[in-house]
Amino acid sequence: MINQNSETETQLIASLQAINQRLIQEIQERKRVEEELRESSERLKTLINAMPDLVCFKDASGRWLEANQATIELFQLQTLDYQGKSDIELAELVAQFQGRTLGQNALINFNSQQSDQEAWKNKQPSQQQEIIPDVNGNPKIFDVIKVPLFHPNGERKGLVILGRDITEHQQAENAYKQLAAIVESSEDGIIGKTLEGQIISWNNGAKQIYGYSETEVKDCPFSLLTLPERSSEVPQILASIQSGGSIDHYETVHIRKDGQHIDVSLTISPMKDERGNITGISTISRDISYQKRIEKTLEQLRHQNELILDSAGEGICGLNQEGKITFANPAAARITGYTVRELLMSDWQKITQEMITFSSSETPQKNLYSGYKSLTNQQSSQIFATLEDGLVRHVVHEVFWHRNGSYFPVEYVSTPIQNQGKIIGAVVIFKDITERQAMEKMKDEFISVVSHELRTPLTSIHGALGLLASGLLDTQPERVKRMFDIAVANTTRLVRLINDILDLERMQAGQITLDKKYCNLADLMVQANNEMIAMAEKSGVKLSMKPLGVHLWVAPDRIIQVFTNLLSNAIRFSHVDSCIWFDATLHHSSLSSSRLEVLITIKDQGRGIPSDKLETIFGRFQQVDASDSRQKGGTGLGLAICRSIVQQHGGHIWAESQLGKGSTFFVRLPIAAEVGEDIDFQ
Repeated sequence: MINQNSETETQLIASLQAINQRLIQEIQERKRVEEELRESSERLKTLINAMPDLVCFKDASGRWLEANQATIELFQLQTLDYQGKSDIELAELVAQFQGRTLGQNALINFNSQQSDQEAWKNKQPSQQQEIIPDVNGNPKIFDVIKVPLFHPNGERKGLVILGRDITEHQQAENAYKQLAAIVESSEDGIIGKTLEGQIISWNNGAKQIYGYSETEVKDCPFSLLTLPERSSEVPQILASIQSGGSIDHYETVHIRKDGQHIDVSLTISPMKDERGNITGISTISRDISYQKRIEKTLEQLRHQNELILDSAGEGICGLNQEGKITFANPAAARITGYTVRELLMSDWQKITQEMITFSSSETPQKNLYSGYKSLTNQQSSQIFATLEDGLVRHVVHEVFWHRNGSYFPVEYVSTPIQNQGKIIGAVVIFKDITERQAMEKMKDEFISVVSHELRTPLTSIHGALGLLASGLLDTQPERVKRMFDIAVANTTRLVRLINDILDLERMQAGQITLDKKYCNLADLMVQANNEMIAMAEKSGVKLSMKPLGVHLWVAPDRIIQVFTNLLSNAIRFSHVDSCIWFDATLHHSSLSSSRLEVLITIKDQGRGIPSDKLETIFGRFQQVDASDSRQKGGTGLGLAICRSIVQQHGGHIWAESQLGKGSTFFVRLPIAAEVGEDIDFQ
């Protein structure tokens, strides 16, 4: 019995030892598995933390369990206990401890509870894009995926949130879309081709230019658009591009779908991949047919203008801003004695040299022009003044120099050349008036002789007719008296005409000596105004005068003659109840700021003068309307006499006007040097 029990105990001990051994092995195995799981977990955690993507784990109630390093850095959760917090609690914690409203909003965008619920409800991952600012406030675009986890029984287990930064990808995609929109909306034809020349892309601009749709030309050779006689163009272009070259603004002729030939400008360049390998060819095509037609038309006009200028009998020269001749027609060369080549890019003063003073032994030809002034100071300044102020100037009674050293009288017009409001040069049109002046001299001499011979008998006739018109001969019928009145009026006009002719001829011939003295301008203005008051009252016109007390070195009678002539014209051409202003002001001289000039203005409210008449009215027998001499009683010589008087005083006279609004006549005279130095400028 004892042996039996001992055997049983031995078996029991052996069994317990075996069980213990298995337990030890199981414990060791479990420790090994746990160690492997821990190491695997560490490796997984390390892997997740090393990922640039955002990774976040939530429990079944949506509370944060774990977040990788990228997520912690983005939302700056390093110092916060985020585990176990809901989205709202964590957002408030960020705002409370960091004062980062930006981070709070970023968390709310990243952990939208609505998208969490949708993922659990649909039991499948949800995906959407969110804009989340980084730590510097720069907006980043993230592609956020939420993966719901469930227990085998279908209950919620948790949620995995993954976020990938797709900012650069999105920007590149947007840039690509923008570029594609630009290409498609471009009016130029943008065509993509293979290295063999087959068309692979075709924008709307290409369709508008060539008439083909993209489907019609896809995979077709680019030679479809070229002319048969230019078949070698495409192979040459392909060879050039394949060798790494490019072609800019190559002009050729292509064929549209309807068979029409069009001029095009091509820009061709290679398309390369990331490694720099040439994978295709890009062609930008621009229709320049309209431009070519314009160029052809302009060339025809240029040639036509050139023919017109070459055929013109007047000399025509173009000047640049420096006064150099940039164009000269054959007439200009013929008149001056130079060749066109010799004139080009030479100084304009080449033909406007300073006048030489000749002695009394001058040749008859030179005596004819002995009254002309130096061109260096007067004529050249008029042309260069046009280059400065852009005003058109018509100059008469000047001379140009011939290549052989002689000079000849000319009349010229200088007109500015403007481009976008900027003066870039001038055109001078001139003509030799030698023959015309010779004829005018003969005419002037004839008029002078005839006028002198007729003056005495006409004066006698005027006296006799005046006696008859006085009523002393009442025995005559009334009809005869009325005819005598008409004769008296016409005889009076003839006497005035002859007097004007004689005055003008003597002035221009230098036969009248001006008796100059120091005069007060105010006195001259008052005297002229008083002489015209009666005429103004008879015409129902008001005179308004502002005299200026300043001394001039002038011939007083002649200056008063100018004033009364201008006032008489203003009265005769003014409406009833209108006003005429007679003023004077001081100005600095345009030639020297240290010199003073007086500017006298006579302004009316009459009918005005056309712009093309403003210069011609100062000529002989020139009036705005031919009927004015009959209706207004003028001779057509008054303004010519005024200009001659003013010029002999070293002054200038001109007019400005607007039709229907009146005219203003300006007289500019120099101030006497001895007196003008002490004048205060107001």
